[in-house]
Amino acid sequence: MDGSRFSLWRTAHRAFKVFNKEKKLNRYKASELIKKAFPAVSRSENRHVNVKGNKSPYDGDTLYWSKRNSKLYDGATSKCLKRQHHSCGHCGLKFMDDERVQLHHIDGNHDNWEPKNLIAVHHSCHQHIHTGKTGKV
Repeated sequence: MDGSRFSLWRTAHRAFKVFNKEKKLNRYKASELIKKAFPAVSRSENRHVNVKGNKSPYDGDTLYWSKRNSKLYDGATSKCLKRQHHSCGHCGLKFMDDERVQLHHIDGNHDNWEPKNLIAVHHSCHQHIHTGKTGKV
């Protein structure tokens, strides 16, 4: 569905024209209905982190890339990553693009969200922890 004929703006504009022809709606109420039906996407949902200078994922600078990727997380995950210097709390390796960061509750209580009870781990490390093999790798 490429092209301007199928664009979201075109669909919203066509819906506005149809709503505006209704006898019981004026153009202000029609535009309110359009805003409800087609909400604007905020810029924070489309955020991204720019690459600095001539950095490359192949240059071996894992610290830069793990810090850059950790900016995409927020809340408790971000705080854990900063506290752990952007490395896994289980295996100690830096976080890269190919694996998601997950929070692990040390005491096993998922209602306990205190910072000292949370560690950031790789998805595979989190699975390894929960299979009963709790020894460090």
